[in-house]
Amino acid sequence: MSASACVVYFGVRYDVSEDEISSLEFGTDPRQRAAKQGGLECYWTNFGGLEERYVLLIGKKIAVLGPEDALSFSIPMERLQDIANRTASRLDEADLRGPRSLHVEWLEDV
Repeated sequence: MSASACVVYFGVRYDVSEDEISSLEFGTDPRQRAAKQGGLECYWTNFGGLEERYVLLIGKKIAVLGPEDALSFSIPMERLQDIANRTASRLDEADLRGPRSLHVEWLEDV
């Protein structure tokens, strides 16, 4: 992304340590591999801008909002519940741990 954006995911969120960055870059992180095998989406990046704060999101992308993406988004409750149920089941099958939540991360263009 080359502009600031808001990334919305349902699933699990992991803080990424400096030691984990290279495996994420090469797609060899065990969480990425488990997600791919389980039919889940992954997104990781530096959400901290100049104060680096890398985060890995695994689950289902709900929306990306920003000047180069959608400017607004809505989802019916039934559809969101369906996404939550299916994603939680896939996370369980992939043995990916962590609270199942709606994650909203601001991605600052620096």
